[in-house]
Amino acid sequence: MNEELYNFLLGKIFYFCQLPSYTKWGIWSFEPDGKIKGMHSDFEQIWKIKNERLLILDSQGHVTCIFEGQQKSHLLRPGMEHFQVALIATDLIGYDYFDSLCPIENDLVAACMETGSVANEKLRQLLLEDKTIDGYYAGRAYAVKRKDLEIGLKQYKGVFYDLELSQNQPDSFTKKLLVWFPGLLSYNHGNARENFFPNPFEGITGSIAKNTVVLRIADSNLINGSYYLNTPNFGDYEQNIQELIEKTAKEEGILRENILCAGSSRGGMGALYHGLLGNYALVSMDPVVDRSPWLQSADVQLMFDCIPVSFVDKLNQLLEKTNLSAEKIQVITSPQVPITYPFIIQLKTWKLALKTYRMKLADEQFDYQPYGGKMHGDFVNRNIPLLLMKINEFLYGCDSIENTIDEKTL
Repeated sequence: MNEELYNFLLGKIFYFCQLPSYTKWGIWSFEPDGKIKGMHSDFEQIWKIKNERLLILDSQGHVTCIFEGQQKSHLLRPGMEHFQVALIATDLIGYDYFDSLCPIENDLVAACMETGSVANEKLRQLLLEDKTIDGYYAGRAYAVKRKDLEIGLKQYKGVFYDLELSQNQPDSFTKKLLVWFPGLLSYNHGNARENFFPNPFEGITGSIAKNTVVLRIADSNLINGSYYLNTPNFGDYEQNIQELIEKTAKEEGILRENILCAGSSRGGMGALYHGLLGNYALVSMDPVVDRSPWLQSADVQLMFDCIPVSFVDKLNQLLEKTNLSAEKIQVITSPQVPITYPFIIQLKTWKLALKTYRMKLADEQFDYQPYGGKMHGDFVNRNIPLLLMKINEFLYGCDSIENTIDEKTL
């Protein structure tokens, strides 16, 4: 390896070859004569060091890429003769948005939350191009086309999901479908799966009625989801979710009246909205029906203007038209949760079964966070058994079990 290049790379971290291998990544070897060889390199390229930057040039001497590195204490060792650096393809964030988004410390996109900033607008443009963040290395985020994501889930028309079938269940139990909408645990993880699908409730099948198929739907849109709503980049998102539910039910031989949508927080909004949209029974735990508390200081969820701030009007329109009885629309909340309750009671509550509960709190448990996020999380986490009870009330109600009396026991 050329000494100049070695000294430039020494102690710095770029995008090394041990990172996840996406199809658009190329692994390049930098030769001592200044030439570049490697995979996915269709054109002759050369490198040079100038002003503490690594420049990549085409055969005509035009600069095509510029790379900088963050200081690290290890990674390169003296005596390495061939060192490969994995460079991000030009449609990713590492080139066009390099200076605006780097360096970013622990919070993946903190620099992008300031409304109106250059970084904020560039990230918004990425989302409108139907890209999302899926990678965070050396303080740099990179963008990937949403349709090109590989996050270990099945996909139907851009909707990522997981399907858990019931195994060896007795025919005496009616076959049912539980559609689970995961909530949002925290924001802006370094990979899309954690943003879209952080709480899949994997152990739920051991706590619900037998012969229940579980369809878990990821909020696979924008960076932290879109509350399962259409956005300018994904205009048929809602329709595709509805089609996925119908497709699953048809393939599994499940009747509409035996389908239940459920979720909490962001997932509670998903369950409430898509339950009403498809006329499915639903159980929604403390749904977020207005996101204004998350916009007080910055757009921490990075949803920009892609969805409304309030979902109340959309939900009330669906409540006005629904054929579901109020008992099929179960909404669980608490007046102690300031981040959700004041907005939930703006719904047409006479059209649903609103269940309000209070938590017993010690003084030190009072929520001092400016937008009330801790109380919301505490209420949801403490009342998982209550959510399961409401889910099972519906699922067991689908089973046709007659009460019989054995005359011999009288």
